[in-house]
Amino acid sequence: MELSYARCEQILNTLPIGYYTGRRISISLDAEEKTSFYSPLEDTIIVSYPIIAHRANAMPGNADTEEAVRSMLYHEVSHAILTPSQMHPSNIINIFEDERIETILRNYYHNVDFRKQLYDLHHGFPPEADNAEKAFYNAVRFGLGKYKVQSEVTRILKKFSKMNRNTDKHGVGGIFDYQSEIEKLYELIAKEFDQDPDQFQPQGGKGEQNQMDKLRQETAANNNSNSQKQNNSSENGEEEETEEMPDKIGDTDRDIEMSIEDMKRMVGESLGQKPNLSAEQQERLDEFQKTAEMIISNFNKKNSGGSGINAYSGVFNPRAVVRQDYRFFERSMSTQGNNKFGTCHLNLIIDCSGSFASNVTLTNAIIAVLTEIERKNRNFSMDVAFINHELHVCKSVRDRRLQAWGGNMVPANMKEVLMSLQKPKTCNYNIILFDGDAMCNNHDCHSMNAYRQRFGVFDMKQTTLITDPENDQYINDSFTSTKVVVTKKYTEELVRHITRALTIAFG
Repeated sequence: MELSYARCEQILNTLPIGYYTGRRISISLDAEEKTSFYSPLEDTIIVSYPIIAHRANAMPGNADTEEAVRSMLYHEVSHAILTPSQMHPSNIINIFEDERIETILRNYYHNVDFRKQLYDLHHGFPPEADNAEKAFYNAVRFGLGKYKVQSEVTRILKKFSKMNRNTDKHGVGGIFDYQSEIEKLYELIAKEFDQDPDQFQPQGGKGEQNQMDKLRQETAANNNSNSQKQNNSSENGEEEETEEMPDKIGDTDRDIEMSIEDMKRMVGESLGQKPNLSAEQQERLDEFQKTAEMIISNFNKKNSGGSGINAYSGVFNPRAVVRQDYRFFERSMSTQGNNKFGTCHLNLIIDCSGSFASNVTLTNAIIAVLTEIERKNRNFSMDVAFINHELHVCKSVRDRRLQAWGGNMVPANMKEVLMSLQKPKTCNYNIILFDGDAMCNNHDCHSMNAYRQRFGVFDMKQTTLITDPENDQYINDSFTSTKVVVTKKYTEELVRHITRALTIAFG
């Protein structure tokens, strides 16, 4: 089924998202994002068009386009609401997460049938399972497998039914706990598949129906066996605890006992309002956004005017000939100021060790403002990397959510990573921020000279290093290119030097 961006957006605009979220909330389709997510700073749900288009291509050509796309869109909206923002799922965890969100919200949306969509994606019946991962898929998504497999799937679904985008990584019911239980489930299914692969096969295309019959027979046999054991124990004067067998099994037992009102409350709490900034912080943030947008706006105005020859000279545009436009030549961006390219790429490398925790909310707000500016201005782009005891380069907008924990280190490949972030044919500017000892976890450095050499990778042109006084020991006279700012006012200096970078690029 072919699905254009325009058609997908048209259907998206008909969805009454506010009804399900309990308040007005904006929702937009993104042509490039690889995942769907909720942006709390912008209070917006972003839906990934590439995911929708990929699913649509797998649908049969005779499928009802609007019905199918509506289900796909609500599936992605459900991810934005219920999938933890800190979770970066593997393939098997993503399979289980698909089932979890659809199970919880199966009866929440009007005129949406997630089960029908799943079967349509596979042309009416479960796929053949020729390896453990496909067996896992059929067990989780189609309810195939023996009782002990299905009861475990159901148990995990129910245990983590309250998990949403705000769920933390740690503790019982957290992300690490969830992932650990799914990995154990996968090990169980892999073992079962090795012993009896037929239990995970589609069985002539009937899938769940035949499997549910077999599971009922198995459950009845288990019940009879437990009853016999209980009778024998009673005769011997012993009481034996037995696992309570459910009335329903497999996929039919997966309904989460949650009312529509409870679902709506959970959705509303998950999609919280913008983080709580103090009045002073909000004022500073608003002023920063206003200044940054004004710098870029003034640049765009300054470089879009001029005489006809200046404004349209230098680059031949063949499309103009086709449309019989007299402006056959278009000039390259920006001929004024120090920036010959007229574009700016900002690289932010920010400390996310535990000591930075008090700065997380405002720093995320700053990143969100820059992300919004990036979305509105094709002349500005950005890469964000977080660094504690490891380096994480954000691959998508969704990744740009700082969480402070752990210690700090500068990895041996820091120079390579930093150079890979420099974009060609643009004005690159790097801002690095450390709030404490940047090298405390660098156990591979065995002398002060080695520490200084490792830290020295940040000595680059067009770079600002905002650092705590603790890092003075790593900075020597060899630091000649980087602008070094020693401070404890981290976010204040971050805002000031981002503004400075934009002024250099667009001023």
